[in-house]
Amino acid sequence: MLEQYDDEMIRCPRVGGYVNFKFCRSENSMLPCRWVIGCWQPRMDIKAFLDGHFSEADLEMIFVPPKPKLESLVEMIERVKKSK
Repeated sequence: MLEQYDDEMIRCPRVGGYVNFKFCRSENSMLPCRWVIGCWQPRMDIKAFLDGHFSEADLEMIFVPPKPKLESLVEMIERVKKSK
């Protein structure tokens, strides 16, 4: 069941406070946060959970490395220029 751990709480290093598992499994455009394994591995078999509830394509999207900060900033500047 997808919702079986939703009420479990953990301190999120990104948010800086406590969040429930539902937040962690859906905060990335309805996919899990890319740090979900590191945060939840001590509390549950997170790899089995992910394999059982998400497709290989979903998992690839979850764990794609982030863009470098400079690249993200350039893209944001370009979007702002286009919107003006």
